[in-house]
Amino acid sequence: MSAPVISVERVHKAYDGIPALRGVNVELRPGEIHAIMGENGSGKSTLLSLIAGVQAPTQGSIVVNGTAYQSLNPRLARSLGIALVQQEPQLAAALTVGENVMMGRLATSGGFVSWAKVHDEAQRVLDTLGIPLSARATVSTLSTGRRQLVEIAKGLVDEPRVLLLDEATSSLDEADSATLFEVLRDLREKGVAIAFVSHRFKEVMSLADHATVLRDGSLVGTLPMADADQGQLVSMMVGRNLENYWHKADVRPGETVLDVRNVYRGALEDISINVRRGEIVGLAGLVGSGRSALMRTLMGVKPASGGTIEIDGRKVHVRSPRKAHELGMGYVPEDRKAEGLVMGWSIMRNAALSLMNDRGPLALLGAAFDRAALQHGSRGLKIKSTSPSQSVRELSGGNQQKVVLTRELATNPKILLLDEPTRGVDVGAKEDIYAQLATLAKQGVGVLVASSELPELLGICDRIYVMFRCRVVAELSAAEATESAITYWSSGAHELAATGHIQ
Repeated sequence: MSAPVISVERVHKAYDGIPALRGVNVELRPGEIHAIMGENGSGKSTLLSLIAGVQAPTQGSIVVNGTAYQSLNPRLARSLGIALVQQEPQLAAALTVGENVMMGRLATSGGFVSWAKVHDEAQRVLDTLGIPLSARATVSTLSTGRRQLVEIAKGLVDEPRVLLLDEATSSLDEADSATLFEVLRDLREKGVAIAFVSHRFKEVMSLADHATVLRDGSLVGTLPMADADQGQLVSMMVGRNLENYWHKADVRPGETVLDVRNVYRGALEDISINVRRGEIVGLAGLVGSGRSALMRTLMGVKPASGGTIEIDGRKVHVRSPRKAHELGMGYVPEDRKAEGLVMGWSIMRNAALSLMNDRGPLALLGAAFDRAALQHGSRGLKIKSTSPSQSVRELSGGNQQKVVLTRELATNPKILLLDEPTRGVDVGAKEDIYAQLATLAKQGVGVLVASSELPELLGICDRIYVMFRCRVVAELSAAEATESAITYWSSGAHELAATGHIQ
């Protein structure tokens, strides 16, 4: 066995006296992919940030190639060949892909930046990695998943010896994830040491050589993946077995609550779907298929250009999110930090955000109003915090997502639109969310879920619509829906079978 390139030795990290890591030991070896696993708040991101020099340990040391450091800084870590790809892309949206990828490495000629060289070099990196993007595209035009691919390219441009991936696939669909996995396998063959944080067990089981499990900041154990199974890892992560994980509700759907007919806007074309009371309906499709665009159209973020939308059999015109809330719709967006939360506000103030739409401009909205919204909307969601006044910025990703869901449930919606509801959420928090969705279904709420995680859709949905190039191309019952069936329709294979080519 080769010597470790990174050894984290008895590392502690505390924030204001509250421990985030407690005496953790981890070794990263060349040519290995090492999964770092645990629930949100277990210390995974903190561990990677210490190795990358973003933060300093409270105690302990980090040994790099045999040299012990009490702490690193980003510049030193980079000089040692350590690169960190964070869960949330750190990009300048107004700049091009190439400018972001080559940030800090801009080619110059005669004292001036050679933008042609910058974009040519960035395109070379993208092509080498197999990332299907143009270096000259503006980042603001890209989907969340494609922005994550740009962030990954940034991390790999210097050909690091140690690559740290913090939930790098959380916003990627199956196709883009497959692209990344090929990159990681190639890097492993070249001797790169890779630490990989993911809540997707399928990824971990197929990619990782070893797994280290953290719980509440403490090391539970490290084991070879050849000796591990999913049930064992889940038990190590949460300290209990998760039975009936999907919490599939045994509900007979009622009358149609949402009926969408021939709706179009922009690239969306002739969309017809429906959701019944007590039914959980899925939206599947690759990045760019139109899932998020459809959600935003239904919620009035970008209103439909034509077609009809009916709620409880009555034709409605959804011109804004405020109007959608008045009509009984709730919406959890794909990007919780950019669209779902005010990060500097408290948990209870965020919980009251959607309810504020029902109040006049002169209404007094104090702490009692916020607290009541939180208490009503959060039932069953188990938000972990020090107090309702804690800033959402200080919460783990899973608990932030629960706050966004709380915000919408506080309005008592009869239709709930969820766009990637468990992106970057750990297995325990996912179970809490699935249990809440089952409760809502039993109460007669109609739920529409867009997700890039096929096991999630198959586990919780009664029906699944599949989108391809901004059209609905298939409707599958729970009995008909399989990963292979969804992939067939979402990849365009149906067009290939019918015409011999994909339009």
